[in-house]
Amino acid sequence: MEYIIHFDFAALTIMITVMLHFLYKKTISTRSTLVFTILLWVALTSTILDVLSVVTINHASVLPLWINYLLNAVYLITFNTSVALYYTYVLFNIKKNKPLTIKDKLGMFMPIGFVILLVATTPLTKLIFYFDGNFKYQHGPCMSLLYVIALYYMGVALYRTIKYSYMFTTGQKATVYFYSIGSIAAVVFQMFYPEVLILPFVLSIALLLVYLSLENPADYTDKDLGILNRNALVTTAASYFEQQKSFEVMGIHVDGLYSVREVFGVSGEKEILNQIARFLTSVVQNKVFYTAGQQFFILSSMSDNEWNYIADELVKRFKHPFTFNGVDVVLSINICMASSPNTVKCIEDVTDFIEYTQHVLPSGENLKAYLTEKELHSQKRTKQIQQILKTAIVKKQFKVYYQPIFSLEKGCYSSAEALIRLQNDELGFISPDEFIPIAEKSGLIIEIGRYVFREVCSFIADERLCDYGIECIDVNLSAVQCMQERLHEELVAIMDQYNLPYNFINLEITETAAVASSETLRKNMDKLINYGVNFSLDDFGTGFSNMTHLIQYPFHTIKIDKSMLWSAMEDEKAMMALKYTIAMIKDMNMDLIVEGVETKEQVELLSSLECKFFQGYYYSKAIPEEDFLALLKK
Repeated sequence: MEYIIHFDFAALTIMITVMLHFLYKKTISTRSTLVFTILLWVALTSTILDVLSVVTINHASVLPLWINYLLNAVYLITFNTSVALYYTYVLFNIKKNKPLTIKDKLGMFMPIGFVILLVATTPLTKLIFYFDGNFKYQHGPCMSLLYVIALYYMGVALYRTIKYSYMFTTGQKATVYFYSIGSIAAVVFQMFYPEVLILPFVLSIALLLVYLSLENPADYTDKDLGILNRNALVTTAASYFEQQKSFEVMGIHVDGLYSVREVFGVSGEKEILNQIARFLTSVVQNKVFYTAGQQFFILSSMSDNEWNYIADELVKRFKHPFTFNGVDVVLSINICMASSPNTVKCIEDVTDFIEYTQHVLPSGENLKAYLTEKELHSQKRTKQIQQILKTAIVKKQFKVYYQPIFSLEKGCYSSAEALIRLQNDELGFISPDEFIPIAEKSGLIIEIGRYVFREVCSFIADERLCDYGIECIDVNLSAVQCMQERLHEELVAIMDQYNLPYNFINLEITETAAVASSETLRKNMDKLINYGVNFSLDDFGTGFSNMTHLIQYPFHTIKIDKSMLWSAMEDEKAMMALKYTIAMIKDMNMDLIVEGVETKEQVELLSSLECKFFQGYYYSKAIPEEDFLALLKK
């Protein structure tokens, strides 16, 4: 029989190219990566043996018979092993880091074990192949079983891929489909045309596609710095957890990189980042990860002494400047460490740790600390609340409460402040003091603020609050909202939708918001005031308490924070400050509301100081819409 081996040479070229590229590029050690590496070597060995066995078969009469038996047996074992390894690789990608079941293991090992047994004993049994009296290579009665087992592995891999298709990208699914369907077709073709050695070529093409879509080192490498990325960090940690291997992870927050970008541009920032990356890899070699922004990580199972050495080296290096174009660049770092299984106990803990180092660590002091379980729990809760907020926005689960404001002159409620509330089935009541800062950091506050404003306008219009003596409703604006250049257009559009008189809305702004968005805020204020909307400065007496804000911005009303009132009830100096503050605001012809009024004594004091508007538990806490309406009617 004349064998056609041209496909084998093409297969060898492809496999060697893939292997060299794979081994040269940075990658990580996971069980799927390990299987892929073994698969490459076994497939390459199988292809080489396929070529060699053809040569020896053609010269069987002049070579020792045992050489032919050995080469052909090892070829058949390695080829079928490569098919079994491929199925194992697909299975590991589906299972991720979950342990294999007994059923999984039996499906992996039993068929290939049976193949090895048949092939290894074939010199005695001649069940798979043999050489006749003329030294001609012949198929034994059980040769078709090898094809059947190969088809089994391909078929099961294809079935599992279809069943768990949601776990793969479109490209990855296409790769597995090609490998499985193409190999099945090649096996069937080989059964009928054994002289055309096409199987190794199909296998090499499939391995190339697997490498490009499923096992590409580029997926684990930062293209700018050439070191491992966040995906590699999470995957490596997951592998450690799967192996029940103890490890520590060090988060390195580099402070000052944003200033580098502002001064030197993106190219300057990249050069400094590359200098930092080179230094870190010189200290710990291939265990450094860059997760974007200002964060680097080191993950390893080193000893405490080694970790202390690395931390000391980092602190020592950052005491000296880096250099870009001859200019010294001074940076500082914070180092935070977490250990497994003491603090981080699962892959979610690792991702929480990454988030913690990005958003929580203080900067500029070359600090070194260990992450505590309390801090990790806080980060988990933050992420949980962030997800709850996203759901609440979509499902409109926020509730707007109203806290009445009492007018001393009129002897009734003349306005109210709209306050947002959030109740969750799992966490219960979540305080605005907790979820609003989270919403601001994540950008969700824009949608939340829009929702509240729309709800307030709808409530005012539907219930005709003006019929109950209510003159306006106070709505809080966050610092992030105040930064929106088109805020005035959006608010006016919503008020117009409900045919609402513009003066029925009073927008409350904190001093923090005023500082964060001064120019944009002033433009929005001027345009909204032209429509008739009024503004209040909220929480005066806390934070900056800068007199400039009273002069710089056209506030209609000043709301004195409850802390100022409460302090005045206990301290003489605080009482003096309260009296002068009230007198000053009145002299500036601004309305004044005092928050936190809870006792009759406080009411009498404020009345004696000629305050006109009170807000606090003495009159009412914040209550739902229906209770607010009932209160007004009564």
